[in-house]
Amino acid sequence: MNRNLLIGLAAVVIIIAAALGYIASQPQITTTTPSTTPSPSPQTTPTATQQPPTTTTTTQTPTATPSPTTPTVTTTTITTAPSPTQTPTTTQPPAQKVTVRIWHALNPEEESVFKQIAAMYMQSHPNIQIVFENKAPDLQTAVLAAISTGEKFDLFIWAHDWIGLMVEAGVLKPVDNEVADVLPKFALSMPQYKGHIYGLPFTAETVALICNKKMVADPPKTFSDLLKIMQQYNKPPQSYGIAYVVNPYFISAWIHGAGGYYFDDKTEKQGLTNPMSIAGFVFFKTYIMPYVGPNPTDYNTQVSLFLSGQAPCMVNGPWSIGAVKQKGLDIFVAPLPPVNSTYVPRPYGGLKMFYVTIYASREAIDFMKWATSDPQVAKILVDKLGYVPVLKDVQVQDPIVQGFYEAVKNVYLMPVSPKMQPVWGAVDLVIQNAIVSDQKSIQQAVNDAAKDLCARGLC
Repeated sequence: MNRNLLIGLAAVVIIIAAALGYIASQPQITTTTPSTTPSPSPQTTPTATQQPPTTTTTTQTPTATPSPTTPTVTTTTITTAPSPTQTPTTTQPPAQKVTVRIWHALNPEEESVFKQIAAMYMQSHPNIQIVFENKAPDLQTAVLAAISTGEKFDLFIWAHDWIGLMVEAGVLKPVDNEVADVLPKFALSMPQYKGHIYGLPFTAETVALICNKKMVADPPKTFSDLLKIMQQYNKPPQSYGIAYVVNPYFISAWIHGAGGYYFDDKTEKQGLTNPMSIAGFVFFKTYIMPYVGPNPTDYNTQVSLFLSGQAPCMVNGPWSIGAVKQKGLDIFVAPLPPVNSTYVPRPYGGLKMFYVTIYASREAIDFMKWATSDPQVAKILVDKLGYVPVLKDVQVQDPIVQGFYEAVKNVYLMPVSPKMQPVWGAVDLVIQNAIVSDQKSIQQAVNDAAKDLCARGLC
């Protein structure tokens, strides 16, 4: 073997040995399959729908025990450090429930039904917890006090006539845009204050004629028919012509029917001195008051007279039907009958509603929309509580509810302006001085009551 060949072989051996040595000096790299979805790259900003990484540790731990054929890897997985503008993500806790607090002054039967309705909603919305809190007997004071102290709650339930008072007190927030999509479902216009909506109603209330069928077979078609019934049964102290709570709300039908009014919600002026209002007061005192039972201003006395069979009919609202049913009376309900074609009684009416407070969450507003506009919920309220529905597409089969539903068609919605508050007291003075007594003439009583209202700028 010549010298040149030996030199060449030696060179080849040296090169191969060097290559093997280099390879042996490098760390072993084993590729593993990640057990979770890779994190976004540093340039990606997670959107609201993206799930953040579930961990920020630098050592990757397999989520399953390796099989015997899978080698165990003890190397460190290198992750890209976040950019200065990114915040390292942490493990997200389970979604927390949103609590919707609803204040009310419902009776126990009403509260029970509303809790059943809320349970239906929570079944399909497991992240929401709805809590009803009874603030009777003075819900108004509780609401106003809570706002002043910063106690947070979402909704409260009451008739619509508190809207102006609560807006001026800073309790409510407008929800015009939020509820616009469900407004077409309602049969009545929404009560507003200064052009804004602050809640949604679930029932309407007003007074109607409730008669014992054993004493009165059919609803009177005219006031003349009712007058004959009152005259027939008015034999005090054994019986009386009618059970009638003589207060501003209950007798308002005859003032409005005559073309008068207590208060104009648009002009915010009193109407007691209006000639038509005075005519309404005179009509009530002349044709109804003589047949009303004793203690006419006391609610319980008048209801007791009817329940005991001492009066053939009473004027009252749907809130009284529970006691009537408990007594087992067979009754009918009908609108107060017209005096003539132009004199149709128009009693004050209220829309019982959810008010939306300044603290109300989106979830609370969504519940309110569902609870007031869903036909199934409306039917539950009709069937279980005798509520008069306010939706267009709810069929009423209960004749008692149907009677109040007909009465609601003639309703005169109670004013929402807070300036109405002193007017109630003024009308009560007229009643005390000139309707249930003869201390003053109606004209004098109205003039005297209006003096205080004029001093308040309501004339």
